[in-house]
Amino acid sequence: MEACHWIAHRGYPAHYPENTLLGFAKAVEAGALNLECDIQLSRDGCPVVFHDASLLRLCGVPGLVHETTLAELRGLSAFEPGRFGTRFQGNRLLELTDLLSFIRRYPDVTLYLEIKRSAIKAFGVTGVLDRVLPLLTGLSGQVVIISFSIFVLQAARKRGYPRVAPVIRHWGQRMSRTVEALGAELLLMSYKRLPLGVKPDLEGVPVAFYEISDYALAARLRQWGACMIETDSIGEMISASVAGGGEE
Repeated sequence: MEACHWIAHRGYPAHYPENTLLGFAKAVEAGALNLECDIQLSRDGCPVVFHDASLLRLCGVPGLVHETTLAELRGLSAFEPGRFGTRFQGNRLLELTDLLSFIRRYPDVTLYLEIKRSAIKAFGVTGVLDRVLPLLTGLSGQVVIISFSIFVLQAARKRGYPRVAPVIRHWGQRMSRTVEALGAELLLMSYKRLPLGVKPDLEGVPVAFYEISDYALAARLRQWGACMIETDSIGEMISASVAGGGEE
């Protein structure tokens, strides 16, 4: 399975704190050509690369991202103390502007940028896009906006952003008129939501399955027709693919 078929989920969280510049750099070093990140907004509306609404899991402190100013966020460590203890303490929280500067250095790398529903709830579709889209000027060749919210993807398309991809909740949703109308280049979905006991018909449907770190499962999904696999263990998966001769 070639490197272009893998997406590094939140960087390289099998070994490094998620959604950090360190994790993304290590993913690219391991051969990743596709990265996935999450976007929240600080209280003053600055996009930061962060999955949870709460600061606790990644930063070890109470509070919510959207209730914390960028200046305050800059004083926190993004180190996942529950998994790594103090090993990565001092690793700074990543701002979207810095991640975009990073990927500009790697023109062959695609970034799948997920706008979180908690950010949309706090700032509204317009508020989020007003702060994110200007930062993506000149980067549509490298950045795909993804989200569980069809509304934010529709709004991004209406504003002229060409590359969007919905994260769908269940298999049947892929055929909905709303999803088809987006003209998305692919759909993203949890493999756990596939119909039980039935081999899914993936031919002609560009679907990427996420949160898979079992190479055998990934290879099986590719054989069935999945276009991409998103994983926490990007280095291990690429290595397994190389060891297997790139077979799918």
